[in-house]
Order: sequence, then C-alpha cells, then structure tokens
Amino acid sequence: MTVTDERSGVRALLITNPAAGNRHAKAGDLERCEAILESAGFVLDRVETGAESPSADDLARRAVEHGHQACIVAGGDGTVALAAATLLNSPVVVGILPFGSVMNIAHGLGLPLEPIEAAKVIARRRVARADAAEVHGKIFFETAGIGLDAEMFGVTRHAERGDWRRALRRAWRWVTHESVRIAIDVDGREHRHRALQVLVMNSPYYGWSLQLLPQVTMTDGLLDVVVFPHMGHWSLMRSFITVWRGGTLPTHPVVYRGSRIRISSDRPVAVHADGAFAGGLPAEFTCRKGALAVFA
Repeated sequence: MTVTDERSGVRALLITNPAAGNRHAKAGDLERCEAILESAGFVLDRVETGAESPSADDLARRAVEHGHQACIVAGGDGTVALAAATLLNSPVVVGILPFGSVMNIAHGLGLPLEPIEAAKVIARRRVARADAAEVHGKIFFETAGIGLDAEMFGVTRHAERGDWRRALRRAWRWVTHESVRIAIDVDGREHRHRALQVLVMNSPYYGWSLQLLPQVTMTDGLLDVVVFPHMGHWSLMRSFITVWRGGTLPTHPVVYRGSRIRISSDRPVAVHADGAFAGGLPAEFTCRKGALAVFA
C-alpha cells in the first residue's frame, strides 16, 4: 500500500544522528536524500539527536504528537531501533536512510545500504509491515543472544564506556563460561539441550552484519531459535568468523520457529537484545507481528 495519494504531500519528521558511523555514505548524501524526498512530495521537518538529549525515541514521540505521517531516520541501527520501537503500532510510517556502520535492520528488510538508493525507496511511498520482538519488556529488531555472546557484548559495552574493570570481569566470564542445560518451549512444545549459545532471531543479520541463517525474515510473524549444541568457545568463534568472511556455518545448528518462545536454564544465564543487556533466564520472547509500518 502507499502512505497517501502520490499527488499529495507527506509531512515527515527527519531525524538525523550527526554521530553515526557513515560507513555507506558520502559527503553531501544527506542533502541529496532530502532533495529526492522533497521532489517526491515529502515536507520535511529536520531535527538532530544530541549526545545526551534529545534521543531518537524522544524525537519519534514528537512525530506522533505533532501528527507527522512519516518519521525518516538518518542514522545507524541504534538510532533506527530507538525510533522504530517508539512507533510500533502507530500511524507513523518509518523510513530508513542508512548512515550507520552496520545497518542490520535495513539489510534485514532488503533495503539498499546506500543512502541515495534508500531515499528513492522511501520516495515511492510503498509501505510494508515488519515484525518486532520483545523480551523482558525490551523491544529488539535483530537478535537476542543467550549465554556466550551476551558476555561478549557486555565486554564491548563496558570497553566503549572506558570501564575496563568491568570489561575484564566480563571477559573472564566469557572465557570461563560453561554450557548449561536449557529448556526451550516453542509455542507449547518443549525441547531440551545443553549448549553454550542460543540465539533468538528476528532478522537474518546479526552482530557485525553476519548472515547466519538466510531463511530468517522480518515479515513472517515468527522468531527463529538457533541452538549450538556440543560446541565449545573456539569452535563457535571459528564458525562466526567463517560467516564473517563470507562463508556458511560449518556446523548446522538446531533451529526452531515460533511466535512465542520460553527459555529457562539450570543456572543463571545472561540475555542481550540487540547488544544491550536484557536480564537473564528464564525469559519469554514474543514476536509482535507486523507492528512496524516501514517504507520498503
């Protein structure tokens, strides 16, 4: 469907993040994107995120409050995710201009990773419905990780903040992390494993743009639970490095699909959602089917 008749204008809030990585962008791309959108009938109200505030979710709420029909986000996955989570089940359509380093959300939706081409997609005004996922009240669009990689993301986050004491503590927990007994209930059917790592995926792209399972989609109303049983630390790392280099997983994981996933373990295990700490097990993961309207 289209957001409005092509002859009419579209009021859009354009959120920009000046701190985004700009891996896929060139100088002047933002201005060229604005020109493309304005020539297609978008009436843009441009605003910027700040180091402390306003955040992308603050600005997305403004789009709803001020009656904008669209909210276009020029930034990375973090900026896009904050705005999109705020706009779930709202009448505001999200547009993504990829100005970040990784862009797993745009990639998972099949959008171009070059800002100019992405602007042309938005200019067509075709709207799709994308899924979101939730765990412990936290929305995520890419992947929730249980176990080993939750510790690794913890190391990264603490290191980014300069908290090396906590980073080293989490690194030690990663090195000494042992496999645990995990019970996975998928829409009422229980499965049991012993594993170091479990992923709950909404998007085919994970971490640093790793495409672990090409069959995962963001529009089917289902989450994919990926279990890596009988694999140690280094075999897991080698597998992910193989995918990062363009290969496929050398060992096929166990995969389940469902809309409501409950996971518990025989001892405490950390959970992350799109790289941010999201509590621990037991946890329930739900798919919010078609909750996000997006230009695609």
